[in-house]
Formats: sequence, structure tokens, C-alpha cells
Amino acid sequence: MNDKWEFYKDHENKWRWRRTAPNGNIVGAATEGYVNKADCEGNARRNGWDDNLLIQERGDTMIQKDLDEENKELKIQIYELYEKHGFKDGNDFIDWLEAERQTGKRSRLKRNKQMKNILFAIVGIVGILCVIAAILLVMLFKKNPHVELSEQKLSEPKVMMFVLDPKVDEKVVVFGDTHFAYDKSTLSQEAKTLLDKNVQDLKENPKINVRMAGYTSAEGTEDINQKLSEQRANTVRDYLIEKGIAPERITVIGYGRTKPAVYEVTPGDINSKEAKANMRVLFEVVVK
Repeated sequence: MNDKWEFYKDHENKWRWRRTAPNGNIVGAATEGYVNKADCEGNARRNGWDDNLLIQERGDTMIQKDLDEENKELKIQIYELYEKHGFKDGNDFIDWLEAERQTGKRSRLKRNKQMKNILFAIVGIVGILCVIAAILLVMLFKKNPHVELSEQKLSEPKVMMFVLDPKVDEKVVVFGDTHFAYDKSTLSQEAKTLLDKNVQDLKENPKINVRMAGYTSAEGTEDINQKLSEQRANTVRDYLIEKGIAPERITVIGYGRTKPAVYEVTPGDINSKEAKANMRVLFEVVVK
């Protein structure tokens, strides 16, 4: 099939797709604009777009072969970075941090210099890591386009926030995210138990300020999800204040359905693992 598919933004800054035959005739196009590109791609897929075709955007064309080569080179650089600092891979690094949090007894002073070097290196290539993550997601969906993502083994997303450039007498503090039921902004007992641990961490580290970042799943309108994400963020903030954390240490922000933790292949399925992972409030450590 030699039809050309294009994804572009219209005059209202919304995403649309267009399908052009080899003879130059337009044989299909989006009937409406989309705020999120993922929604536009989903509509194109339902109208015959094959993920294995080249993704063409106005003013930006990238060949899959180049993507694969770039991905391979970047992965090598990342693994060399971890090995240089004594870790087998990224999972080994995260496992070490999780063990530190659970025990609370192991000394963090021994790793301070090593942590500082790794964190500065990660900040330097954070943009590259984002590109790799996007490429891996595209490659994953291309390999198994007809398999429901909910049937695959998905681990709960781990969210790690770091205190950059810690001093000798400071500790690395790791916060988890708080999840909510669909269309709800109330805290469950399980969520309160997890937040109580975060409250203790904040009391032990009085110099740390945090921002509550609220999110939602893809289901629902943009306006409703924006308001819901802000309500969730304020719910967590109110609970922290109730437990003794000073209000001036906490700010809030709502991202709505943007910046999802996991891409939702079927946005209308609110019971999918991806949707549940996106119904959350995330701690963001504010470093001044």
C-alpha cells in the first residue's frame, strides 16, 4: 500500500491527518482537529493507518532505519554510564534506591559522590532519554498491533524524585504517587497510609518543598479532566497540611490528561491498567 499519511497542525493548532494516493489525490482526511496527537493517531488507525508505515509530519520526516540506529547508539551510551558508576543497568540503580528507602538504615553517605555524578549526567541527557522512551513505545506497538495491552504484563509505574546536589548531612528522599478511582478526588484508606509515610519524610526533611501534580486518564473532555486533576492535587495538599506540613511548603498544579504515566491504547477503557496508572497525584520535589 503506497498511500502517503501525514499528521499536521491546522490553523487552530489542532492535530489532523491526511491520506494521499500515489497519483496525488487526497483519499481521506480527519473530519475534526485533536488537541492530543495520540487521539489523532487513534482516529487515523481506525481509518486504515498502518503503524508500520513511515510517520510523516509537515516539515519533519524521519526514516525508521535512522531511528533504530540512533536508538541503538543512545542505549549503548546509557548502559556505559550506569556501568561506569557501578550499576549493571537502570533497573539495578532503581532497585538500590528502593532498598535504601525500605530499610532506612543503610548509610547514604558512601554513595553521595557517586549519586551526584549520575544525577548530573542524567540531567544532561534527559532530553535524549525522552526520545528513547517515545521510540520504544512506538516499536512496542508496531510489533504487536493486535494484542490488547491489558493482556501484557505491566508493572506498576515507579516514580522517583531526587534532591539534586545533596550536601553531606542531607538524605535522598523518594516519594511515591497517590492513585484515585475514576472521576474521583477522594483519598482511599490505602492512599492515606502511603501519604502518612510521605508526611514523615517531609517532617524529617524540613528544607524540602514539594509540588502536588495532578493527572487523569484519557477518558473525558479536556476541561473536565483539567479540573479533576487540580481537585486531586488539592486533596493531597489538604491532607498533608492536616497532618502538620506547613502550607507554604506545598504548591499544586493540574496537568489533566496530558503527560500520562502510561500510553492508553484504548482511551475509553477506564478499567485498563494504563488508565488506572494515570489517575494519580505525583510528588514533585522543588529545588531552589
